Amino acid sequence: MKFNVGDLVRIVSSHNSDKFYGPPAVIVKKYCADPKILLHNEKENRAWLEEEGMSSEIVYDIMYKGYVEKAVRGEWLRHFNEM
Repeated sequence: MKFNVGDLVRIVSSHNSDKFYGPPAVIVKKYCADPKILLHNEKENRAWLEEEGMSSEIVYDIMYKGYVEKAVRGEWLRHFNEM
C-alpha cells in the first residue's frame, strides 16, 4: 500500500482484513524505518522483526484518536475510500 501525507486511512484488523478499527486516521509522515510492533520495548521489537524476516521498510506515522502512532506498516492501513 502506498499512502501520502494527508491521506485519510482506516486501520485494518489483524484477523480479518475486511474489518476496521475505530475512526479514520490521517497520515502525518512517511519514511523508511523498522515497523513498531512492540511499542515500548525496542530490543524485543527488533528480535520479533528478525524472527519474522522483516527489516526496514516504508512506514507511516498516523494521527489516530488525537495521538501520533509511529512506524505503522502500510499493510495495516487501507485508504478511507476503499471501505
